[in-house]
Amino acid sequence: MINRFEEAIRVYVKALEINEKSAECHFNLASAYNDLGDHQRALAHYMRSLELDEGNIDAYICLGGVLENMKAGNEKAERYYRMALEKEPGNQRAIEALKKLKGGNKK
Repeated sequence: MINRFEEAIRVYVKALEINEKSAECHFNLASAYNDLGDHQRALAHYMRSLELDEGNIDAYICLGGVLENMKAGNEKAERYYRMALEKEPGNQRAIEALKKLKGGNKK
């Protein structure tokens, strides 16, 4: 499975050499890095994707998830989930992520 993600990374890096301003390529590259556990690179590419396309709700939600995985503070993750909801009120993925984030602290 790792080889598939590594191959995807190679493809998206090549695509970004052709068009560095592709929000979709940055998003997909971030997702591949995230799947491999490389949260720092995932974070950078999700952020770049949002710089290029502020309307990508999935990027806000994925960015919140990466921040949770990095233990970067739930406040930061919550901020991105809420930003997704500002862009698309009622987004179920963002709502569920917030519920999990709030409930996940109680053990």
